[in-house]
Amino acid sequence: MDEAFTREVAIRSLLRSKGYEFDPQNQYWLREWSTNGGQEKLLEVALKTEDGEWNKLMMTPEGKVFYAKALRSSID
Repeated sequence: MDEAFTREVAIRSLLRSKGYEFDPQNQYWLREWSTNGGQEKLLEVALKTEDGEWNKLMMTPEGKVFYAKALRSSID
């Protein structure tokens, strides 16, 4: 099997196991976090860039990104 395909399947499996869901409209994986008794929410997003690399973003539900990290070997 192709190494890139195997890696892709492994990453998607790992994302599912960590509670991420795929958002087909935005083409990224996300999970929602809440604090302060559910009053504040944020989104943790994993997305694949055009060059085939994966990035993790933390953003508000309105889409303001406040943290970004390139993922080199696995989804942290």
